[in-house]
Amino acid sequence: MGEVAPLESAMAAAALGTGAIRDVVPVLPALRSVIPGGGLRPGSVVGLGGPGASSLGVALVAGVSRHGGEDGTGGWCGVVGLPDFGVAAAAGMGAAPERLLLVDEPGERWPDVVAALVEAVDLVLLRLPERPGAAAVRRLSALARKHGCVLTLTGGFAGDWAGTRLRLRLEHLDWQGLGDGHGRLRGRLADVVAEGRDAPGAGRRARLWFPGPDGTVVPDEPVAGRPPLEVVRGTGRVSAGAPVHTVAEEGIA
Repeated sequence: MGEVAPLESAMAAAALGTGAIRDVVPVLPALRSVIPGGGLRPGSVVGLGGPGASSLGVALVAGVSRHGGEDGTGGWCGVVGLPDFGVAAAAGMGAAPERLLLVDEPGERWPDVVAALVEAVDLVLLRLPERPGAAAVRRLSALARKHGCVLTLTGGFAGDWAGTRLRLRLEHLDWQGLGDGHGRLRGRLADVVAEGRDAPGAGRRARLWFPGPDGTVVPDEPVAGRPPLEVVRGTGRVSAGAPVHTVAEEGIA
């Protein structure tokens, strides 16, 4: 697995690779059926919410860094305010760690950090540290539109960002691998739901392994030569013998 690039030099490299705004910012193949247009709209704001929000953010970063560059070389992503961001999990989903710019603690000047990143990368994943003011929302939304960067919001204040046209969440989460008080988590089935002005009507959804036993995001479809995976319905309780990494807004479900 490649090293995460130092921020200053990596931003310079990312800026050199920027060019004309593309028609769509790519996502992982398994997510293309649920996201309108098969990818994210350049310059848009995407909100992530509910259980699984952190996993959704990781998956979007993986899709851009793996599929986002010219000639399949991968795009660049900034991750701001998530010191517990799962780089290993992102790599398991297909991300290129050397194309991730991580700013764990941006402090009070987080709008300036995000403003600098949106000029250089394809996607910024931001955990808002506070309720965003109207001036910051207008400034960063305008910069994202100008440079074609997708601004993706997570955390408790993500719903307070005006002008969010697409919201993603996971529903009906089912863990695989746990028995009656024992076992090891091996995979999770979930419905990925897209709603908002960019996904009109009752929303779009797809049933996916999020992630599957090999760490990737794939459709819930039989695979030739592989027996069906045994699914255990989530109860909200996990054996003490099976530690699971979560963050503040994502519990076990």
